[in-house]
Amino acid sequence: MSRFKIALVLIFLLSAISFFANIWGISIYSLDEAKNSVCAREMLERNDFIVPTFNYELRTDKPPMHYYFMIFAYKLFGFNEFSARFFSAVFGILTVIATFLFARRYYNLKVAIFSAIVLIASLHLSIQFHMAVPDPYLIFFINASLFSFYIFHKEKKQTFLWLFYIFMAFGVLTKGPVAVVLPSFIVLLFLAYKHELKEIFKLKIIQGIILILAISLPWYIAVGLKTDWIWIKEFIFKHNIHRFSDSMEGHGGIFLITFLYVFLGLLPFSVFILQAISKAWKEKFKDINIFLLIFASVYIIFFAISKTKLPNYTVPSYPPLAILIGSFLLSSVYRKNLKISLLIYIFLTILLALLSYFGLKTEVEDLAYLGFSFLFLTIAGLLALFFIKKDLIKSYLVLFSFSYAFVLAFFYLIYPPIDKQNPVMQLLPLIEDKSKVYYYKSFNPAFAFYIKTPIKPIKQIKKGNYYIITRKKYLKELSKYKNLKVLGIKKDLFEKRYSVLIKAN
Repeated sequence: MSRFKIALVLIFLLSAISFFANIWGISIYSLDEAKNSVCAREMLERNDFIVPTFNYELRTDKPPMHYYFMIFAYKLFGFNEFSARFFSAVFGILTVIATFLFARRYYNLKVAIFSAIVLIASLHLSIQFHMAVPDPYLIFFINASLFSFYIFHKEKKQTFLWLFYIFMAFGVLTKGPVAVVLPSFIVLLFLAYKHELKEIFKLKIIQGIILILAISLPWYIAVGLKTDWIWIKEFIFKHNIHRFSDSMEGHGGIFLITFLYVFLGLLPFSVFILQAISKAWKEKFKDINIFLLIFASVYIIFFAISKTKLPNYTVPSYPPLAILIGSFLLSSVYRKNLKISLLIYIFLTILLALLSYFGLKTEVEDLAYLGFSFLFLTIAGLLALFFIKKDLIKSYLVLFSFSYAFVLAFFYLIYPPIDKQNPVMQLLPLIEDKSKVYYYKSFNPAFAFYIKTPIKPIKQIKKGNYYIITRKKYLKELSKYKNLKVLGIKKDLFEKRYSVLIKAN
């Protein structure tokens, strides 16, 4: 077997082991995971593959691509956590392999291996590919589309031009117009920088637009017709324009926070990111360096400008950054300040351990000690610092191996006991008959994933044997009803809200 095939198999296995790690053993709890997973289940139950609903009411947040993959997984494996997350992990593997193949094509095998290592070592990336949300699909489609464009640009192979448009179309079915707007802008900037704007005419834009519309437009028309165009209006204005112009759901922040998200998200190897960018800029005579710099910069700056800021928004920039970092790690020059970078990493891991400890202390005090697990990465930094003079590659491999082990430990050992403390897992066992559950004004969406029947709103409190789930802030309104008994009040993990379970009699 050739070195390339051995490397490819190894990258596949490392990715699969990481991205599938305990996806069945962690509850569907976060708001987005719960709503997406339930939405796919309801579409399957109704045999309606056009209109998304959550708790049997119209959901306008996202297009249907990830719902379709979840539905397919539900048919294969049943309705459970594993099924909801199965294809997220698959698309994670595809993203790493696509990055590996692209880096090998335009750099070499060693750079390709280290580019993949940078991605696989990232805890944040692994978390993204563990979640039943549309982002894993979009990350792959964005990178696949732009990698396809560059291959066409350099090699003039028509197949990759059509793949460029096809992957963008799938992106439109995953998260909307952003899957066309940002890649198109990246392509335009790249060609403008190269003074090759005339190359636009070789992109067969009219045919490309027709292809994108042919793939994506039928569903948008169908959902518009079936919902009196309410879905289209809500999605475009609320979940696209409004998210960009105003912070939503408290997810705001200063301009620089987006850069911090990327830096923390690509640890441990992001500590070399400035050197990697400097190297790429000094070698800007190489088209591939400029392309990757523009790719990553547009994504990061766009979401830095956006009023709504979330760590997952900039994850499509990780693969191009990983290639630049991988190229830097193997360079024989530009290796200044490596010790400083590792010292910064050591400091950050200690800081993360302290922040995690105090953060957990306010949420699940008995498990606060788990925050100190980040000190395992501090040991990696110290060992890497020790090896850096003797064997640079060994220093990098120490960082990777410790980070990889930490990722697996996170999903199998560190996070599961924390997850069990979430209010849904705590309150569900108190419900004896899940068919008699109602909600008052609002509730934690994760209840819908596990109750599996419609949770109807209750407007008038009557006598009877049933349950009500609600929020703590509504207890005062319900206190006047003497037939209600509060069974439990639990704080939502890492949120300010409290979930409440009430028994009526």
